[in-house]
Amino acid sequence: MYLRPCVSQTWAVSEHSERKLATVLFADLVGSTASADEQDPERTRMRLERFYDAMAAEIERAGGTVEKFAGDAVMAAFGAPEALEDHAERALHAALSMQRKVEPGLALRIGVNTGEVVVGRPRVGSSFVSGDAVNVAARLEQAAEPGEILAGERSPRFAARSSSAGRKQSTRRGSPAACPPGASFGRSR
Repeated sequence: MYLRPCVSQTWAVSEHSERKLATVLFADLVGSTASADEQDPERTRMRLERFYDAMAAEIERAGGTVEKFAGDAVMAAFGAPEALEDHAERALHAALSMQRKVEPGLALRIGVNTGEVVVGRPRVGSSFVSGDAVNVAARLEQAAEPGEILAGERSPRFAARSSSAGRKQSTRRGSPAACPPGASFGRSR
């Protein structure tokens, strides 16, 4: 029996791709499907448009890039495609701000994770970041309770590092720098 040898165990990153350390945020609007069943589709669409606008504004205000909206969920990247030294801190602050912008009667579950990603060129309807950090952020969002932010182990550590590296550290309750690694970061009331 002849077995062909493997040419390579690793895949090369294409000329349009780049490895980066970044923070990925997933947020899902809890309760919107149930409320959509009870109301006119146009009203549901208007509510989603307000949600998209509010979430995009908070993400962009913190220096992140909206990766995509899918139904009543949003994915964003901080530190990709443009590098940001304080990407984790920015993502955690955006998560807190996003929680405050949710309409009454709805709740947001958020997962935030920092890690290596491969950044590719944006395509319509497709991701421009990929890697395990993206998958973990999605799992954290799914594990979060309504109104809760779950952060991966590295995100609070990187946020604390960037806070103490020359900038005044936030003492606000719910500050990213105060979050222990792997723990719940914040819960809206």
